Amino acid sequence: MNKKLCMLLALLMLASTATACGDSGASETTADTSANNTAAETVETEETENFDPGLPAKDFGGRTFTFMTKNDESWSDWKESSIYYPELTGEVLNDAVFNRNSYVQETYNVALAEYAPSSGNFVKEAETAVKTGDTTYDVIMPPLNNAGTLVQSGYLMNLYEVENLNLSQRWWDERSIADLSIANKLYMVSGDISTLNNDATWCTMINLEVLNNLGVETPYQYVAEDNWNFDTYKMLCENASIDLDGDGTFGKDDSIANLTQNENATAMLITFGYHLINKDQNDVPYFDLEGNERVYDILMDYSEFMLDDRLSLNYHEKGASDGYHLLTTKMFEENRGLFWITNLQMVIRLREMETDFGIAPCPKYDAQQEDYCNVVWFVGSYSTVPVSALDPAESGFILEAMAAKSREILRPAYYETALSLKYLRDEESIEMLDLVIDNRAYELEQAFNFGSTDAVNSIVLNGKEPASTFASANKSIASKIEKTLEQIGAAN
Repeated sequence: MNKKLCMLLALLMLASTATACGDSGASETTADTSANNTAAETVETEETENFDPGLPAKDFGGRTFTFMTKNDESWSDWKESSIYYPELTGEVLNDAVFNRNSYVQETYNVALAEYAPSSGNFVKEAETAVKTGDTTYDVIMPPLNNAGTLVQSGYLMNLYEVENLNLSQRWWDERSIADLSIANKLYMVSGDISTLNNDATWCTMINLEVLNNLGVETPYQYVAEDNWNFDTYKMLCENASIDLDGDGTFGKDDSIANLTQNENATAMLITFGYHLINKDQNDVPYFDLEGNERVYDILMDYSEFMLDDRLSLNYHEKGASDGYHLLTTKMFEENRGLFWITNLQMVIRLREMETDFGIAPCPKYDAQQEDYCNVVWFVGSYSTVPVSALDPAESGFILEAMAAKSREILRPAYYETALSLKYLRDEESIEMLDLVIDNRAYELEQAFNFGSTDAVNSIVLNGKEPASTFASANKSIASKIEKTLEQIGAAN
């Protein structure tokens, strides 16, 4: 394991002797004595991270502090599960949430509660609460696209103006702040308070049995050589598809090198280092893909690969009768797919898979791209403060306290104990997890739907010509951006 992992595992083990919080995260980490000794030695040489939020002592008098979340079955795999659990269950993540909440409740004399709309219309219920002046909800945690809608309606506060929030702290994802701010205002933020944005982070799933049968180098080796790029990816895919049914074509009954989905039309452009909507020096969004020849080449290159039935199978095209992503899940489980670039949550969904699989970051496009870039899809969960909150400063206070304690308790439980030790199958994948989580990108387009998604989809999924497609979309995108700036009071 890498140094960071050893350190955090050791912290969990040491904490188990002192607090209930450590019990939930440490129970699965004590099997190997020699590993424990190594981790303990690492801690002696590493500086312990500071989890103190720096908040003043405060007594809320037992008042109830309520989160509106999407912890409802209607959200299926993307329901929120990081905010509230009523009791200890013995499951590491549930117990980490319970222990975090217990600490905050006891330290500040506050009762934490959660409301999850069961109507199936999160935005409508949030809007109704704000419009009617309902002060019940101190924090609203929508997915990114719903957050954007609430911003455009004027229902969310600029987090830069919320007292007690210290957005420079490590429990708030600085990448989400940089990517999702708009005209120097920030309305939604990602952080350690919820694990759902980790689940929503894109990665490369690798079927290790298929890879071994091909007798080729693993992506891990290419990552180590700084040569994990799209050309390498295509090269590994070139001879990986097999016509299992012998009908002379490639489809869902065969073994396909690259399992994919519609979302990858835009996800891969972000992976290759470009935002769908960029921002200028004043943090004002604008569309700059038109006229970029390198972007044109990237989109056409990826479109050709994604539309080649011999190399790629798109579950949105082939999986209607199978439940869409269930088709590619089944194919991957049956060793009928080499790679699947998709969300990290698939690691958990495939926990019963018999064949070993691994993960790697999404590949770079070429040597010109300096860093990996793994997009966080909009289906996650973002901290926001509604303008109807009873006391925004108190909302900021409890958010900060919970986020700091989440960094100490929930993040290690998810990142090191549950995901790394429970679901990932090999040490290399655990090391790859750093490159996935530490190189994330958020997309303003996914919040506000300015229109660049439709343009890119037309190019990649339908083979449209880039220059004319972007030229046709440019005026509409600019108009939608300007309207949003007007709605938040930041228009020129």
